[in-house]
Amino acid sequence: MTGNRNTADLQIVTGVLNRLLKLNHERENTMKGPLPENGQLFHYTTAEGLKGIVEHNELWASSAYFLNDSSEIMYGYGVLKEVLEDWIKSCGRDEYSMALGFARDLLRGFGHDLLNKNIIDPIYLACFCEGGNLLSQWRAYGQTGGYSLAFNFFPFDASRILRPEPVTYTSRLIKVEYDRLKQLERCRVILREVLPIFDDSSIAHAIREVSSAGNPNRGFYEIRRVIGEMLMEEALAFKDKAFEDEREWRLVVRRRELWKQGTDDGGRALPLIHFRLARGLLIPYIRLIPAGGGAKIPLAFVRSGPMIDGLLAFLSLRPFLDGNGFSDAGTKESGIPARSLG
Repeated sequence: MTGNRNTADLQIVTGVLNRLLKLNHERENTMKGPLPENGQLFHYTTAEGLKGIVEHNELWASSAYFLNDSSEIMYGYGVLKEVLEDWIKSCGRDEYSMALGFARDLLRGFGHDLLNKNIIDPIYLACFCEGGNLLSQWRAYGQTGGYSLAFNFFPFDASRILRPEPVTYTSRLIKVEYDRLKQLERCRVILREVLPIFDDSSIAHAIREVSSAGNPNRGFYEIRRVIGEMLMEEALAFKDKAFEDEREWRLVVRRRELWKQGTDDGGRALPLIHFRLARGLLIPYIRLIPAGGGAKIPLAFVRSGPMIDGLLAFLSLRPFLDGNGFSDAGTKESGIPARSLG
């Protein structure tokens, strides 16, 4: 009889997990923002960065915690903290509510451990803008200048064109959301859809029984992990409204447990992490390489930014690109005077 009961509990919990995975799949289909009109996105970089990208035929996704402004990744965690705190205050559940238990555990994870960097989740970002000649971006490089690289990612998703070198990681191109109210609502929708599931006493009982029976891959913590993954994907798309002129897209690289790959080895092999020097730090990064063997990264053209030696910077682009197998990629000048950099 006990065996039958355990089997029934496991079936209930498996059904809940499948329900959450279905919700996650439906949510992902609605997260894709409108495509840029010209079908291109622009990556801004230094002369050194341009040289590395073209010569090695790859892009780099840097650790989100080592960006020039590391508060960017913290911003999304802060949004989740606010939403979870509000839900807990207004939910009206008793202390033994499983829904309340999940919310508190998620708040501890996002609002304390991740927000305070007690835990650092391996997340890597390659950032792009919809505009390829933005004065706000050029100013970051000063009089020594920078470059914007135009990439043709559409109509295909970037993840089908570039892949992370570590086979256990996946990449996903997301459009950044700057509106605080929309950010809050996107997270609230997930809580409204997910947490009431656990108000069902039969579901809550089954989860407790499965967890106590030593099934970590099917019990409370597995379900909590799935909900956390859903919220994490939202948080990575959020940024402060002060930066909305960038119209940013992010190629987010991480180990997504809800996207199990056929090449996933269960975490036995260490991912290939590389390091570069910047600002006196060793910056971790993941290589993004062409998905097809022998292919080139989808570089459409390179624009030289405003700088003191602007003409020389522009003239050197053509032979540099030709010499590295990018003769089809065009070259452009910014046209913005260097004195505009301030």
